Amino acid sequence: MALLSPFLCQMAWAQSLSLDTALATALAQHPDLRATVLEREAAQGATQQAGAWLNPELSTLVEDNQRATRTTTIQLNQPIELGGKRSARISAAQAVQGQADLDVVSRRAQIRSQVMAAFHAAAVAQERVRLSDELGRLSTQAREAASKRVMAGKVSPVEELKAQVAEAQALSASTVALNDWQGAVAQLRLALGDPSARFDRVETDLQRLPALGHWAPLAQRLEASPTIARAQQEIARRQALSDLERARRVPDLTVSLGAKRDAQLGRDQPIVGLSLVLPLFDRNQGAILEASRREDKARAELESVRASVEAQANQAWSQLTSALAQAHALRDKVLPAARQAFASSTKGYELGKFGFLDVLDAQRTLFEAEALALNAAAQAYQADARLLELLGEPNPMKD
Repeated sequence: MALLSPFLCQMAWAQSLSLDTALATALAQHPDLRATVLEREAAQGATQQAGAWLNPELSTLVEDNQRATRTTTIQLNQPIELGGKRSARISAAQAVQGQADLDVVSRRAQIRSQVMAAFHAAAVAQERVRLSDELGRLSTQAREAASKRVMAGKVSPVEELKAQVAEAQALSASTVALNDWQGAVAQLRLALGDPSARFDRVETDLQRLPALGHWAPLAQRLEASPTIARAQQEIARRQALSDLERARRVPDLTVSLGAKRDAQLGRDQPIVGLSLVLPLFDRNQGAILEASRREDKARAELESVRASVEAQANQAWSQLTSALAQAHALRDKVLPAARQAFASSTKGYELGKFGFLDVLDAQRTLFEAEALALNAAAQAYQADARLLELLGEPNPMKD
């Protein structure tokens, strides 16, 4: 039995990372998600503050500096909001909190999408390393077999030279694959939100491809899109702000209660007063117009966002459909035939029935098919992750 490459020997004893663990880690500690959750908690504080009543004002006034003729007034002023300002302010704050809630949902979907994409990219890179190592092992065996046949005088030394070139190319490809794997690991650590995460391999089954049924029917899934939901919530927030600005047209009333002590007369006098701002010059017209136009802008942006999400989702759906079709065709038809052709050519070469070029051609065909299958799987995982980011959590898996 041939020895495993140093990388595969290391992988056999490495600490593995599963997709479930990766997702749980990212959702528990990713700094971007923590920041979004903290923003939601801040919005809760703003909603609480929006419902607070206006504080009263206590004032005192002393007239005359002569004790005998001095008058002292103590007065309590309580502003009272009219026109539904408080309820409008609460509604606006609740709309902002609704946005913050949707931001958390959207950020969770984005992080899940990023982790899934990075995880499967690392899994594909890991499989490419295994394939390149296997190719190197087979190339070494072919070179040794060619060397023996040259020494036996059965073939020309040119075949041994070709085998050495093929072996060198395989070793070079193995180095490139290893570098790609290390880059994929770095991207996965970034997606986890923990650059110091310790793992040396990912644990997954690349034969288990995404399912189209998770996203069907696509038109209904679009309505659950976090991006579209947030755009709809922005309209609600702008409506609430418009209502608040219209409520501010109504002036507030201030009620005053107090007492006045007249030292010269030697008696106290009660004070009752009302004050009201007269909206002669400022009726808040500009702020109302601004809020109204921003509400219209939010409605226009919703249509733009809906069209953008629909186009991107359809593109990802098409990519997923195409990648799955290609992956299944390669795995069900092309790869079995390529493996059989390679095994037959190798055996035939050992028996002297085929030349070394036949073996190289069969070997190249097999590994090209393996690479195409990996590329198709990578595209399928990428498209599935993109749909997750666009549409939110999929329907429960139906195998």
